[in-house]
Amino acid sequence: MRLRSLTQLLEATRALVRPDRIVIIGSSSLLLGHPELGEPGQPLDPSYDSDLLLSPIDDELAAVLGEAVGQQSLFAKRHGYYVDILRPAIVETLPAGWESRLQPVAGYDNVFALDLYDLALVKLMVGRPKDLALLRALLQRGIVEADRLRAHYQRTPLSESDAMTAGRNLHFLLAEVGGK
Repeated sequence: MRLRSLTQLLEATRALVRPDRIVIIGSSSLLLGHPELGEPGQPLDPSYDSDLLLSPIDDELAAVLGEAVGQQSLFAKRHGYYVDILRPAIVETLPAGWESRLQPVAGYDNVFALDLYDLALVKLMVGRPKDLALLRALLQRGIVEADRLRAHYQRTPLSESDAMTAGRNLHFLLAEVGGK
């Protein structure tokens, strides 16, 4: 996914449903501060979707967006990328206090991106190989700082299960990249 693809998805979403707020939850949020990550051979190059949380959202609006810019849409077939509309329940999986750390997206009054370290913490909790590969790349490039990620993990309230998974993944990642 490239930054221009993300902005096209944001524009299409805003034009179709005029939400009060859009939050970019997934990895595509990284493009806003680091557009180079979407270039050929970079970590976000193979990504084809942008995870968006709209407010308000209901089944009807989600269906409209799915048909227009979702994975099976003509838009996706033509452009090769699409919007993944998230349900409000997704916020239960985000780190406590995430809303206070949202980053405004330049050029948009009502569009925000998940904080880099909240995104990293979610990736640690999920722990899929692709999530850990992305975090490894971010650590190696200095986009994510090991000490700051460790501190964010330590001060963020997590369930016991999430804390164990995230802690284990953090330990292994930092050992791999030399972050102790």
